[in-house]
Amino acid sequence: MKLEDTKLTAEVTTTRELNKYLGAGWVLILSYVKHLSDSQQSRFIVAWQNEQEAVFPELLDEWELHEIERQMNL
Repeated sequence: MKLEDTKLTAEVTTTRELNKYLGAGWVLILSYVKHLSDSQQSRFIVAWQNEQEAVFPELLDEWELHEIERQMNL
């Protein structure tokens, strides 16, 4: 599809989130690295280009992911 067909965009920060969006029908249109002090963070811009209403994947927030990881390490 063409970039002009984009109805909505979203920014995601992890490959896990990216894969969820791609699995829901979004397409990757841009990736870049955000530089913060001494660190780097990947960023991905995805686009909804379908005629139907956008489908947002269910994602856990940072706190929920931390709690899951903490429980697994007990």
